[in-house]
Amino acid sequence: MSTAAGVGDRAREWAIRAVTWGPARVMLKRQAHTYARARGFVLERTGRVPEIANIYAASSPKAGSQWMRALLDHPVVRSHTGLYAVPQLDYQEHPEKGFPAGVFVPGFYVRYDEYQRVPHRSPHRCVYMFRDPRDLVVSGYYSAVKTHQNTYDEDVERTRDEIRRLPFDEGLVMLIEDSAARLQDIETWVGVEDPNVAFFKLEDVSADERSSVVRMLEHCGVVLSDEELETVMQDVSRESLQSKDLARRAPGSESHYRVDRRTFRDVFKPQHYEAIERVVPGLVSRLGYPD
Repeated sequence: MSTAAGVGDRAREWAIRAVTWGPARVMLKRQAHTYARARGFVLERTGRVPEIANIYAASSPKAGSQWMRALLDHPVVRSHTGLYAVPQLDYQEHPEKGFPAGVFVPGFYVRYDEYQRVPHRSPHRCVYMFRDPRDLVVSGYYSAVKTHQNTYDEDVERTRDEIRRLPFDEGLVMLIEDSAARLQDIETWVGVEDPNVAFFKLEDVSADERSSVVRMLEHCGVVLSDEELETVMQDVSRESLQSKDLARRAPGSESHYRVDRRTFRDVFKPQHYEAIERVVPGLVSRLGYPD
């Protein structure tokens, strides 16, 4: 990608983050998708489609999706992939529309059968990130009541307000029940064998981030030099991402990356274990997480 194109991409990303009015944000996102389709058409017509034409970063919300975006859309990584990151925009509503050549698709929150419905016309790769469902909902709770910025979706904001008004234990149960569809989406990826999909667990990535990054990038056709890898590792560290996130927020705001990192073992009570089991029976054990 040329320097001018890279500057244009960053300008579009800045505009989408800066605009706070919901309809305007959606309009900017749709314009970015329109640009991506035009760009993809040009790449195909001129024979310049990257070897890996599309990369999808799939997961559930609160399962490392923002970290995957920071990694796979890092300028160093992008210089190898040549892909343009499209903003998140209701992918799951019409997966059959597919994506143009030459794009990275972050925050791909879909079922595996929805992923299969995407018309993959060119070589592609998908990275799927699992996370212990119990920690996923704990993180989701704190995001809903404290750190997630306004979504400008009336239904979502109404639910967040209801959870905030409840005592913690009741609010967490409500959040688990409200997350049923997302948790059930995760189930569809368990046990999948697909050469285009590489599976990771957020807990394993956290335990050995460097080797996880190398394996993830290699799956996507990217091999970095030692110097490039060091740059990327520094930029996608939790501290670096937290600092960047806070810089985009109002003074005094809490970051998307929580300081209070309590796990389900710190907060779960019998009703929470029961709620998880009721919503997705046996999922925790099928993912290989200990009791």
